[in-house]
Amino acid sequence: MSGSSEAESTKLTIVAQFQAKPGGKDALEALLLALVDPTRAEKGCEVYDLHRSVETDGFFHFHEIWTSRADWDAHMESRHIAEFRASSGDLIETARIFQLEQIR
Repeated sequence: MSGSSEAESTKLTIVAQFQAKPGGKDALEALLLALVDPTRAEKGCEVYDLHRSVETDGFFHFHEIWTSRADWDAHMESRHIAEFRASSGDLIETARIFQLEQIR
């Protein structure tokens, strides 16, 4: 397989982590939960699971698997993600997104 077609066909795993600002935990959780159903219905979404930390108050973690980078890119341009970005800024202390490829 050539490099470009391999990159296009490689599944993409995303880990997205959010720490709520003090007092923002419940509102952030509601916004994150609202992303789950529309995202799971998107083309190329294989896994989109939201987790809440049992150790760190207000810490949330998405585990995602996408059929391709193009599908994840389309997700990142979706209306529900745009709405999340517009409404969550005052609630998030930190956000980190990791893009991973499975190697075994």
